Amino acid sequence: MLSLAFSTIVYLIEMLIAYIVFSYTSEKKQRPIIVFLIGAAIFISGAVVNIVFTNTVWLNAVYTLFVLFFFAQLCFEIPTKTAALYAFLMSVFSVAFEFATIFIVSAIAGARITDYNINLLLLVLETAVSKTLYFVACIIMLHFSRGKVPTSDAIPISFYLFPICTLFAFLAFWYICAHEKLSQSSQMLLAYTSVALLVSTVLLFITYRHNIEKDNEYIRVRSENKRLLTEKAYYDILEHQNQQLLLYAHDAKKHLTAIQILSANPKINEYVSQLSSELKSCTHNCHSGNIMLDVLIHKYETECELRGLDFDYDVRQCNLSRLEDIDIVAILGNLMDNALTSAEQSSGKKMSIATTWRNSYNVIIISNSCDQAPVSLGKQLFTTKEDRKLHGFGLQSVKQALKKYHGDFLWEYIPASHCFIVTVMVGPI
Repeated sequence: MLSLAFSTIVYLIEMLIAYIVFSYTSEKKQRPIIVFLIGAAIFISGAVVNIVFTNTVWLNAVYTLFVLFFFAQLCFEIPTKTAALYAFLMSVFSVAFEFATIFIVSAIAGARITDYNINLLLLVLETAVSKTLYFVACIIMLHFSRGKVPTSDAIPISFYLFPICTLFAFLAFWYICAHEKLSQSSQMLLAYTSVALLVSTVLLFITYRHNIEKDNEYIRVRSENKRLLTEKAYYDILEHQNQQLLLYAHDAKKHLTAIQILSANPKINEYVSQLSSELKSCTHNCHSGNIMLDVLIHKYETECELRGLDFDYDVRQCNLSRLEDIDIVAILGNLMDNALTSAEQSSGKKMSIATTWRNSYNVIIISNSCDQAPVSLGKQLFTTKEDRKLHGFGLQSVKQALKKYHGDFLWEYIPASHCFIVTVMVGPI
């Protein structure tokens, strides 16, 4: 049981190192706790294989390669080829440093290279040294792959001192065990302290990465809030301009009517009629009773007209009066931006929005033509833009706004009609 327990610890350390590598090179598909649970299950299977087949070196190397690959594919948004490359390199590092450590330590200690199988102290110390070297190699690999890692997320050079200092501490422990008269229990205490130091060093990097993600999330949320406030200010200005235009058009129609009455010239009357008709079409806007909703509808109606898209709306039954203006901008602005982009890239080139009531809930239905099914995992949507670290936060903003109203949204893609539909439910306030 002790061998299985120790083998499990070793593989879990490898899982933590793999987590650091893959989280620095790609986004996680699930929450961190789910990633750790999946990773633990996959890597513990490696420990079982190691015990069942009595530490067969070539089998361990091959199985580790597959374990790393499947961990990357199941838990991270990493391309298959990239995952295979990292898994191969990490497997080579693991085997190479394991063999190098065994040969060097055995040569210095004057022991046979197979003695670690019967000497627990030697096994623990050799494992601590080899896995530390493996960890150092992995973070150096991350350093040289900085082209794929944003500079803000890169590991600081100063952090490289931690595993290096830990490695020297392991060598000092080994020297003390080999040359000082210590009891067996004292030697084992130093050996297990080595493993604890290794685990703490790895957890330091994971904690740093977690803090970086939190800081980036805070920056993104603050940036999104600023964007929403800027958009709301723009819509307020646009609404003021629309109101001024409506007043002018209203007065202009009255003046044209007066001119038409006073004029006896048929050509002038015909010309005035044409002007009146054009003014009428200019003043035709959505009048839902919610100024912010009207402005948004008018904006996207104009955008669709400019881009050659068909746009329909029906907001007569529900004008979202329960929502604050900033939340209407966050919800409709993000969802309709996505719909507009997708519709423009499709062959159908159409989108629509409708609002209604269902029980005591405000319901918003946004649909658009879409030639291909969206990129998703379950019900989670992913952005198709190249830099996912800079995009894909619109839906997070929607979710954040809906939390205030105990709301949520669902989506579905209908392949037969090439239609993407988002249904938003806003709870009563």
